[in-house]
Amino acid sequence: MLRLLLVSAALAAEPVIVLPQPHFNAAATGVGSAKVRFTVISSTPADPARDIRAPSSRPLLLEGPDGNTMHVVVAPGRYSYDFRRYAWPPRIAPGEREFVYEQVVFAKEAGGLLLVETAHSTYAKSSHGQNAYLNAIDLKTRKLRWRSPALVANAGNFVLLNGIAVSGYGFTDEPDYLYAVDRTTGRVKGRLLLPSAPERIARHGNVLTVDTYDHRLTIRVTGA
Repeated sequence: MLRLLLVSAALAAEPVIVLPQPHFNAAATGVGSAKVRFTVISSTPADPARDIRAPSSRPLLLEGPDGNTMHVVVAPGRYSYDFRRYAWPPRIAPGEREFVYEQVVFAKEAGGLLLVETAHSTYAKSSHGQNAYLNAIDLKTRKLRWRSPALVANAGNFVLLNGIAVSGYGFTDEPDYLYAVDRTTGRVKGRLLLPSAPERIARHGNVLTVDTYDHRLTIRVTGA
């Protein structure tokens, strides 16, 4: 209840900016420029007792009508961006509409940008591959600066490392990858095949801990 009151107060204090509908880019292919390299240091079976703490977008708040349709990013007292026009892909497979709402999953500010992950949690084919994006909003112009290729970000969070955002994508019976996305352009600069779908990412300098559905990986990043 307290959280709802805080979000309502923040929304009342700042006008909500409803962003225009973006272009739904096609899926990423290959390793991009391959300037960033991921090296697996270790990979072990998952141990629930050692899970990374669930990621949070705080101090940013994520809001929506309910827990399945989160589409507003709020910085209390500063701004409120509404991503509702990012939520519905232009093409939806028959019978799949109730599953393909691409809500805001995670958000983070850095270098004058608001970086936002938008994704639905079902098969890529349900939205014809137009899902799981990183989006960069310019906080000065209040406009979209760039949008990544599709199918690069549906993990619980992403992390920032120098000039890149490290995100993850995967789903049942689909390829599972870690991605390096350029924070200036949104282009893919590298990727790594994972044993299963990534769920959480933590950063320790240039080393990452990545919890997937059934593994924990320690990964070194170079070239970022």
